[in-house]
Amino acid sequence: MKYHDYIASRSWRQNPARLAELKAAGFRCRVCNNDGGLSAIEVHHRTYENLGCERPSDLTALCRDCHRVVTDHLRRLRYAHRVPAHADVRSALEGPSPLFDPTFKETI
Repeated sequence: MKYHDYIASRSWRQNPARLAELKAAGFRCRVCNNDGGLSAIEVHHRTYENLGCERPSDLTALCRDCHRVVTDHLRRLRYAHRVPAHADVRSALEGPSPLFDPTFKETI
């Protein structure tokens, strides 16, 4: 099963490890202690090794905002050493165009 299909499934929503983590966290974010009032409480996978058979130690309850920050940080760490195979932009100094037309004569 693909990750996104799994996360949208009933088996994930009713997963005992997921429910145990939510209960252990008091249905609050483990980072900012938000109770989900402004941002829904989600369950973050610390590891995907046991996807579908998670243990409570594989999961962390986070509000949606903290979940985005944590996921973004982890992705940046994972891809920080990679060099892009191809950049679809040109350098700012490569063939710069003039800021004004030197041949332009203003008439008043």
